[in-house]
Amino acid sequence: MSRPIKQGLDYFPLWKPQRITESRFRHPDYKIRRNAIRNSSSSFIKREDVRRIVFKRDNYRCVFCSGNTQLTIDHIISVYRCAKGQYPIEKLNIRENLQTLCGSCNSKKHP
Repeated sequence: MSRPIKQGLDYFPLWKPQRITESRFRHPDYKIRRNAIRNSSSSFIKREDVRRIVFKRDNYRCVFCSGNTQLTIDHIISVYRCAKGQYPIEKLNIRENLQTLCGSCNSKKHP
């Protein structure tokens, strides 16, 4: 039996990493921390419901150039900053920190 589809203006799924992954978020080695956060976050933003909500909010257009091809979801505050401890991990995958970008703008954003 599949889960019911939740809808509504206020609905946004919670990011719930597995416990072993969460323990790696606090690892003293930066590379282990970054990889754990990046992998878990990537899995979350690839979810169909998350993509649908973010794309719909941004009207299926890139927020920089208004293009509508090769759309991706990108973090406004990066995974790197969370891994460095400059931004709380709990706020990484919230609706306000995700945006729709086309492939071209996404590659230009990250030097």
